[in-house]
Amino acid sequence: MKLIRSIFLALLSLLFCFELVAAEYKVAVRAHHGLDVAIKQWQPTMVALGEQFPEFTFTLLPILSLNEITQRAGLGDFDFVLTNPSSFVEIEELYGAKVLVTLNNKRANTAQDRFGSVIFTHVRNEDILTIKDLKGKTLMAVSAPAFGGWRVAWMEMLEQGFNPLSELKSLMFTERGTQPEVVWAVRDGKADAGVVRTDLLERMEAEGKIDMRYFRVINNKDIKDFPFFQSTGLYPEWAFAAMKTVPPALAKQVQQTLLAIQPDSQAAQAGKYVGWVPARDYRSVRELMQRLKVGPYAQ
Repeated sequence: MKLIRSIFLALLSLLFCFELVAAEYKVAVRAHHGLDVAIKQWQPTMVALGEQFPEFTFTLLPILSLNEITQRAGLGDFDFVLTNPSSFVEIEELYGAKVLVTLNNKRANTAQDRFGSVIFTHVRNEDILTIKDLKGKTLMAVSAPAFGGWRVAWMEMLEQGFNPLSELKSLMFTERGTQPEVVWAVRDGKADAGVVRTDLLERMEAEGKIDMRYFRVINNKDIKDFPFFQSTGLYPEWAFAAMKTVPPALAKQVQQTLLAIQPDSQAAQAGKYVGWVPARDYRSVRELMQRLKVGPYAQ
């Protein structure tokens, strides 16, 4: 019996090893600029993970919609996810995801692991100087679940004593869920004001797409070491998280691999980031969502 048991355990061990060798791990990423852009931007990071773990395959799964990310998390369609802060908190609350690292973006040759929202208008709107001046005006944001493109600004408005859901003439969201749509709408007079994430306006100006002389930032704040327009406080950047089905040892190794990525690597250059930092505290994001009663905290 002992011999049979030993043989059985040996075969079971070999089978387990074979499953590990053949393992595929899917990494979902919010493709907010489209599928092709997401693949170009994040596939080199998958390659970096694959080089560190040749026994595994890391397959990129770009997903356009934030709501779809949540839905597919519930279906168990992926093992890791890179998404915006409120999207992560929702998946954490509903399905037990655990953040491993926080994105350290490269913006204007600076490293930024925080971001927020910019509320802006066209300079021709001389009567819009403060948040409360938005009363009776039209405002465009990216989408209802967008974090920097809506929710952070919504929170700031409430803190300033202005309720956009009841005091705006109209709250509009973009057709395709992209931030430049907001800028074009304000530029062309289709919306009196708009909301985008911090650093977007500067990037568009650097690319020659807009001239900031024609835009006015509302409620602009000045925070040390953050060289961009901002109308709100700052929150931790995108989270790279593991679903609860990922073995803890593998999650730890993936975490260490991402933290070791250097700014001059192909992964960082393609991803337009400096690297990754130890997971930031997303408590402020959770509190924002609870205050707004959105996502898993909706009533």
